[in-house]
Amino acid sequence: MNDVLSALIPPMVVTAVVIYAVVKLVRSEAEARRRAAEPADKSSEASSG
Repeated sequence: MNDVLSALIPPMVVTAVVIYAVVKLVRSEAEARRRAAEPADKSSEASSG
């Protein structure tokens, strides 16, 4: 059992790090798009209101 765990831990750690990095990247890209879209939304609200 110990052999199996010692063989599986490194790939599980690498997988967890990759998933963490992808989530962090996607969140940062979404935040950047949200910030880029904010002024356009505010200017369209100001002109119509």
